[in-house]
Amino acid sequence: MRFFPFALGTLLLAAPHLSLAQTTDPAPAPRFFVGLGAYSSYYQKLGNQRFLNSGLQVPVQLTAGYQWRPRLAVQVGVAYSGMSNRYSNSGYYYTGPNSLNYYEAAGRYTGRSASVSALARYTLTRNPAHRMQFDALGGLTLERRTSSSRGTRSDSVQSSFVTTPYNYNFSQNTVLLTLGMGTRYRITPRFEPDL
Repeated sequence: MRFFPFALGTLLLAAPHLSLAQTTDPAPAPRFFVGLGAYSSYYQKLGNQRFLNSGLQVPVQLTAGYQWRPRLAVQVGVAYSGMSNRYSNSGYYYTGPNSLNYYEAAGRYTGRSASVSALARYTLTRNPAHRMQFDALGGLTLERRTSSSRGTRSDSVQSSFVTTPYNYNFSQNTVLLTLGMGTRYRITPRFEPDL
């Protein structure tokens, strides 16, 4: 019996058991992603109540992005919030030393806020297979705020009422440098809530 063929045969049969186990790479993440969620910032506060009877304000953000590399993504987000409320008030004011006038005002206040952000998202977690992922975000955000107050004001002038309509409008645009941290938790391969 020859030793060499026997040793070679034994080595070939044992080779699969001696080789290092290979881990399977996780399935590649989809390159495009979208998301919808509640949003909060300095300009659009979650639960903001401008008037006591206006209800809670809940800003909503739509996000769409592209996974550039396994740890780098770019995303665009659009957030919106708004509220509207009717109001009325009345009181007295002086127009001179001995002249006290009465007024009544009633109208509607409307406020709208929108933001558009373009951000880069870098994943700080080294292992993409982990369910919990931590991200650093940075980019630019454009905030637009508008408000209007429309109604009528009635003033007592020499024992009669003079009614005047009014319409006040305000708008402001602000460009911001945006930096922040994010947390994602993978529930399923297609669903990751951001925190």
